[in-house]
Amino acid sequence: MEPILEVKQITKQFPGVLALDHVDLELIPGEVHALVGENGAGKSTLIKIIAGQYQATSGTLVMNGKTVQFDNPLQSQSAGISVINQEFNLIPQLSIAENIFLGREPRLKTGLVDWKKMNARSAELLAELGLSLSPRLRVEYLSVGDLQLVEVAKALSRDFRVMIMDEPTAALNSAEVERLFSIIDSLRQRGVVVLYVSHRLSEIFRIADRVTVLRDGRRVDTRAVQGLTENDIITMMLGRELADYVVEKGADPEGRPALSVRDLTVPPTLRGASLDLHYGEVLGIAGLIGSGRSELMRALFGIQSPSGGEIAIDGKPTVIRNAMQALREGIFMLPEDRKLEGIFPDLDVIDNLVIKRPRYDESALARFFLALSAERSKYQEIRDKLSIKAHSRTQLVSTLSGGNQQKVLLGRALVSQARILLLNEPSRGVDVGTKVEIHELIRQMAQEHRAVIVSSSDVPELVKVSDRCIVMSAGHVAAVLEGSQITEDNILACAVAHKKLEG
Repeated sequence: MEPILEVKQITKQFPGVLALDHVDLELIPGEVHALVGENGAGKSTLIKIIAGQYQATSGTLVMNGKTVQFDNPLQSQSAGISVINQEFNLIPQLSIAENIFLGREPRLKTGLVDWKKMNARSAELLAELGLSLSPRLRVEYLSVGDLQLVEVAKALSRDFRVMIMDEPTAALNSAEVERLFSIIDSLRQRGVVVLYVSHRLSEIFRIADRVTVLRDGRRVDTRAVQGLTENDIITMMLGRELADYVVEKGADPEGRPALSVRDLTVPPTLRGASLDLHYGEVLGIAGLIGSGRSELMRALFGIQSPSGGEIAIDGKPTVIRNAMQALREGIFMLPEDRKLEGIFPDLDVIDNLVIKRPRYDESALARFFLALSAERSKYQEIRDKLSIKAHSRTQLVSTLSGGNQQKVLLGRALVSQARILLLNEPSRGVDVGTKVEIHELIRQMAQEHRAVIVSSSDVPELVKVSDRCIVMSAGHVAAVLEGSQITEDNILACAVAHKKLEG
């Protein structure tokens, strides 16, 4: 069968960085083609060239047998390519429907927007994805998982023959993932080709027909998924085998808790949550979207104001009114959405890593330069410790891959010297090798006598790193799992059934 889209010898050179080096790729109608590689391997750069966001330094794109050049995203979309980006491209102040049809609003004969038609079509798309949301609801009120599904709806609203999905399940729960997979199956049956990018290798084996592996900007190989193993793909990605790893646990929860929460309530979702967190412990928090998991973390960091309940730090009752106070109390939070709430895209890597420095004035000149020297030393230490791939400390953080941006934010947690760490989705959008590094880092943080909460939609991650795991459902703590109770089956059962696990 003739390919819909061919990528021929595509090369992309940035100043000081060869992002892609003569990459080839063929996308055939009716197939799901997986694209995998470590963070920084060139996946996002290749997608942006196909989408018209970047232009290749050399090489060609061929669509339906004809050479094409996309100078902007509109040209790519007009050619029948629809993209779900890893980073959300939504305008918070607009409604769901306005975001889905932004720039493509249906019009009446008078030229005015046909709001009835736009809202009706948006409602159909949301229902197809299992979302019971009003298309008139403003995007700023949505959870991260709902934002991801709105991005999917936006992509489905276009007329396309090529669908590119860049980490589409990163913020979705298991039920939403299954719904997305059923949509992918229907696209395949319609003859659409899906280019699917994911670090979750289990998904590749579930839905993909072929897989292309990139490493350091080059194509390693393209293989049929049938007959491959996860270890085969990992070896191609890393250029070596990834040894099995076991995260060392062993927290001792005796003594006064570092953080105690009693009956914390944040209307309308969080309805009386209680927990204890000890130094040297990793406490996992699981829960489906709408369980109150995100609201709990945001309330602990002062971003959302609780209507009731108590918080105590080291046994002392504390009211956390804002994020600055949380930082002063020794609490650091890694946000769920690194683009909107984490990185400073217009600043360089070192400024994102060390966001506090003394103000310059003549009387403090020496102190200022001493601080700069200390920052550079700290940057080097964190870069080496986390294997951050940046060509210099002055590189804009927005030019790093998503996984390396995540490492910078984790480095900020280390620099902060905070005693209590609230880590939301710490390994979202990172490759399998980086995930291992992050899990080991989390355990190291606990061994350094910090108190760590990991809130994650990645259930295997919680099983891997947690000493104890709280499962939330309907705004309450449905279960507290310990030791051998911390399994994927138990976590999912408690999240859905909203019942206390005995035993």
